[in-house]
Amino acid sequence: MVTKVPLGFGIVILLLAAVISSSLAASVEDVALIKSPERQKILVEGARKEGKVSWYTTLIVDQVVRPLKEAFEKEYPFIQIEYYRGNSDNVVQRVIAEYQAKRFAVDIVDGSSSPTMLRRAGLMQRYFSPYLAEYPAELKDPQGYWGVANLYFFALGYNTRMVKAAEVPKSYEDLLNPRWKGQMMWSTARGAGAPVFIGNILQTMGQEPGKAYLQKLKLQNIAKTTASNRQVLDLVIAGEFPIGLQIFAHHPVISKNAGAPTDWQPLEPLPATIHTIGLTKNSPHPHATMLLIDFLLSKRGQKVIQQANYLPAHPEIPALQADLKPGGGRYKRANYFNPDVLYDKNNEWSDYFQNQFVK
Repeated sequence: MVTKVPLGFGIVILLLAAVISSSLAASVEDVALIKSPERQKILVEGARKEGKVSWYTTLIVDQVVRPLKEAFEKEYPFIQIEYYRGNSDNVVQRVIAEYQAKRFAVDIVDGSSSPTMLRRAGLMQRYFSPYLAEYPAELKDPQGYWGVANLYFFALGYNTRMVKAAEVPKSYEDLLNPRWKGQMMWSTARGAGAPVFIGNILQTMGQEPGKAYLQKLKLQNIAKTTASNRQVLDLVIAGEFPIGLQIFAHHPVISKNAGAPTDWQPLEPLPATIHTIGLTKNSPHPHATMLLIDFLLSKRGQKVIQQANYLPAHPEIPALQADLKPGGGRYKRANYFNPDVLYDKNNEWSDYFQNQFVK
């Protein structure tokens, strides 16, 4: 005998099942903080259902995002990476606008300051990755909001036709040599130019000794431009100025390998910014996202970053040209700018630059 279930009762059962299923569904926080031995299995099973991950990035697509996408999708063919590329301000504005509209499209955000800005707005989620244990304290957030994918070190770039290697300034004190008055240039860019140079001096020399040094450097009449650090180096290569300050150390290497008359000189301690990666609070694909974060932090992902001629953050993965990282034979000391410090102090350093070097 077949018992017929009333239609209304059947609908109630279905609704109840949906509620129970919803209540059992793991939250973004639950997924982000998994530490059990079954973590990898749980992430893979969840990611198979999600099928994709959305990445808002400040990295250059053709140089490093595409190789990372290809390598990750080869390892996890059931996950597709979708990405949006913009500068830090673009990324932050886009995420905030989406959250205000209650449209939760993004899973992972990267940048030197983007994750920190979004965390201050309450839009980021703490996470756990077993690979973070392989990184030193200065390259991971003690609160768990970010890890580091790659590094940027700043150095002096120079024109090898205009300056002989033996004549190049080897220290910050050497920049005060009267010979270099009016012969140097730097960018006014807040997050990577002269303000970060100033911040490095104040942090490493101390406030009063640092300001005394900067007053002497001010007399060197360093040329200023709103152009990027890369464009400053291009002007140096073109012979507009013999020396460019606060240049990304790997850019002269790339240009030199292409035949340009340029090289770089570290001034210790080198200022260094760190490219952080973070998980959004309402990530729509948290399982796939955690697999991507794991991949970026792992030696596998770091080697892809290395082969793209970027500087991997993992302490055991050297740069493609090893001396671009501390301990690679060219220099030993770098001053890593914590993103919270960079965010909090940038206005102060920019104001000092404007008041002392511009006005």
